[in-house]
Amino acid sequence: MTGKSVRQTPPPIAYSPCCATFYLSGVMTEKPTYDELVARIKYLEREAIQHKIIKDQSAETTSVLKATLESTADGIVVVNRAGRIVNFNRRFLKLCDIPQKLMTSQDDNQVLAHILKLVRDPEIFLEKTGQIYAHPEVENHDIVEFKDGRIFERVSLPQILEGKTVGRVWSFRDITDFVRSESRLRQTLETLRKALGGTIQAVAMTVEKRDPYTAGHQRRVADLSRAIATAMGLPKDTINGIRLAGSIHDLGKTSVPTDILSKPGRLTEHEFGIIKTHPEIGHEILKDIQFPWPIAETILQHHERLDGSGYPRGLKDREILLESKIIAVADVVEALSSHRPYRPSMGLENALAEISNGRGQLYDAKVVDVCHQLVSTGKFKFKKSYWHNYAN
Repeated sequence: MTGKSVRQTPPPIAYSPCCATFYLSGVMTEKPTYDELVARIKYLEREAIQHKIIKDQSAETTSVLKATLESTADGIVVVNRAGRIVNFNRRFLKLCDIPQKLMTSQDDNQVLAHILKLVRDPEIFLEKTGQIYAHPEVENHDIVEFKDGRIFERVSLPQILEGKTVGRVWSFRDITDFVRSESRLRQTLETLRKALGGTIQAVAMTVEKRDPYTAGHQRRVADLSRAIATAMGLPKDTINGIRLAGSIHDLGKTSVPTDILSKPGRLTEHEFGIIKTHPEIGHEILKDIQFPWPIAETILQHHERLDGSGYPRGLKDREILLESKIIAVADVVEALSSHRPYRPSMGLENALAEISNGRGQLYDAKVVDVCHQLVSTGKFKFKKSYWHNYAN
């Protein structure tokens, strides 16, 4: 081949001194001019510089990633798609008590055997790990307990490169202190809950000892209120609040003279006016106590009615708490079906007829329907005993 090979991007050069001939990309050419040689050398210099820059940047990125890996509080181990360990940090070695020599031996079976000796239930650990490897794209989060009492949060995420799963990253975080603190907190809350229940029971007994004719009324209202709330599908915590509010809904009657509470005849307008103050008095007693439920406000509203004819504030429909609407219905049913000093029991049928007649006007329609269904079918029955342990 004669003549010069002209290219915009000079190819790599090879020179044979015996015949003063240059080889360009496997093609033998005549000796280039000085300018061409200089241009090609400069091209090679630029390529070499660019290669060094890329190499340095890659090294810097690797260094930053390694520093990040080592600075995290979590133990990290990276495996390829076949499950072979390709990277890890020192924190992982420390958490799992793995000797550096064992980790760098590339004997993954020995590493796994070491970890299996540490975990409380090796079979479950292996089973869960196998399930994760069977689904390379899945993300996983679970808890691993060690025999020494430590508890780890284990997170496993697929390692994605250019849209393909090339491996998996595992992280282990020691959450022992957190779990133990959470357990102690639960125990403390349970103790407080029982103490609160006992206090509520004592308060309820104090109220009803002043009025033997209505002994057990608050407890029975609390029981029916809880049954209604449960049947309505309310959250458990809300149900507990309704039960407690129901058990002391007449707390304000402690300020009402006993002779009015137990009067065998019809109350005068003045006497009934005194009775009607008990929701406000109960609210005043409880309003500054930091209950986790709106106990004080529930008690304040339990004699309100949907049409505004109730007391003490004449609230209407949406202004009234659902908790109060439930207790209001339970209160009426229990009161009408029980003996009072001024009248005998009207019976459950008449009590249910009363709330049915006031359905949607005085009482919440859904609450009435649920209450009627529970009582009429016998799914709920009032207990004969006056007292039970509210803390249970």
